[in-house]
Amino acid sequence: MASARVTTAAPRSRRGAKVACAVTMAAGLSATGCSTNSVGSPADMTPTPPVIEPSPPVPATGRDGLTRLPLSAYGTSDKDDDLLFRTERALVVRCMKDRGHHSYAGQNMNRIEARTDEDREAANPVGAWGYIGRATAEERGFHVGLRMPTGGTGVSGRTAEDYGACSTEAKKQLPALTNTDGWKLTQTLYGRSLQLAVADRRVVAARTRWSACMTTAGHPAQDPEKLAAGPWKTVKPTAGEIAAATAAESCTRSSELAGIHFAALAGYQRQLIAANVPVLTVYQKQVRDLTDKATRLLAESPAT
Repeated sequence: MASARVTTAAPRSRRGAKVACAVTMAAGLSATGCSTNSVGSPADMTPTPPVIEPSPPVPATGRDGLTRLPLSAYGTSDKDDDLLFRTERALVVRCMKDRGHHSYAGQNMNRIEARTDEDREAANPVGAWGYIGRATAEERGFHVGLRMPTGGTGVSGRTAEDYGACSTEAKKQLPALTNTDGWKLTQTLYGRSLQLAVADRRVVAARTRWSACMTTAGHPAQDPEKLAAGPWKTVKPTAGEIAAATAAESCTRSSELAGIHFAALAGYQRQLIAANVPVLTVYQKQVRDLTDKATRLLAESPAT
């Protein structure tokens, strides 16, 4: 989904101002259960439980499952986000050089992203669907998520003042879409699809099987998200945390929770999309226009 691209520490949130979530983010969509207020004016319709195949496939990673959801087609892709980041950085670098900072090369501008197979598995691995990969569970336990980028250096003094001005100017040239009706609508529809999926009887049954499996494994838990949330306060995962995480991974597979949840979620999203085509179509065009502009601006800027 459309997002702001860069910062000196971590990407700005892709959340709509009126979407209240305790979330990790992927493809601009909230990755855990949300309570949504009225934003985006979705069409008034009540989706019906979708047909899902027996033993639906489990995504290779939690992030893979999220980025393949129907609503993820509405907004910027990972490739788009990379383009927008590179363009914004190029604009800032050009502006800084024009202001006399000839050695500035965007060294304080970092982007958190999954670069390795390990990071791709660990990104957004735990949610209402209970997904967590075996490799992540065995190495990180529930210490998951993308790691902060390293190697960037801060700026200070006049350099910082000029950087702030250049960053503001770059954002004016590539305005984020987070205030558009389309962006707000996708957040609202995603939150609605999550509510529907969590309440779906097949998902409820799978979560019950998951909980029973966890009890049998010696790690009683009612909710995958609460289990993952802790308390796991140590700097590195303990043996107990690793044991609980690997049990959760095994129980997620045996209960079919991840596959069933993603299948149900996708089915509800398809119905919500079908009822809101006009606004979503406009939003898709806005994204294309933004990325086309970014491509043009990047070509006009010096290599960085």
